[in-house]
Amino acid sequence: MTTPADHLSLGRIAKLCHVSRTTVYRWIINGHLKAYTLPSGHFRVKPDDLSSFCQSFGIPDPKLAAAEEAPPPAPSPAKLRVLIADDHPDMVLVLRKVVERYLPDAEIHEAVNGVDTCIAVGTIEPQLVLLDIMMPGMDGFAVLQELLRRPELNDSRVLVVSAYEPFDRVLELERQYEQVVACLRKPISVEGLGSQLRAIAGSFHSRSN
Repeated sequence: MTTPADHLSLGRIAKLCHVSRTTVYRWIINGHLKAYTLPSGHFRVKPDDLSSFCQSFGIPDPKLAAAEEAPPPAPSPAKLRVLIADDHPDMVLVLRKVVERYLPDAEIHEAVNGVDTCIAVGTIEPQLVLLDIMMPGMDGFAVLQELLRRPELNDSRVLVVSAYEPFDRVLELERQYEQVVACLRKPISVEGLGSQLRAIAGSFHSRSN
């Protein structure tokens, strides 16, 4: 259903039909093209009335022509896949809330230990992993050694979030592995983590453009 805002002026019709304004005016005055008059005295034509007129007189329908000429819609950007790997449910909830706040379009997954993290990476192929170091069964150091040999994480980024001490050993991971972009100490700063998340997401968008 159209509204008055969608109705067409003589100039707009002339452009759509590739004719002069005078020609459109004559169509209306001669009763071929249905129109109505605004209080200002200007003519307006409903899109459906223009289509009917074009069909009757063998003129290409401007609505169809515009649709054919319109470029295809740009594909929507893929969601950033984020894996949160931490064995503390409260921490997982905090990290999820921060990701949802700063990356509202992200696709978020969770893993509760090192083994689950390794499995999740193979199935999800996350672009960003928020990784705790102190996890049962297989700690974060072992997880990184395992995962960063895999092609699934060649283009991924790892953000270590840990309370491990001495923390210097955690910071060494950033120098040791190219995919580790930052190491944050627990308890985290929401704003600091949010800034890191946005920077990482921005790097992925830059590479995709």
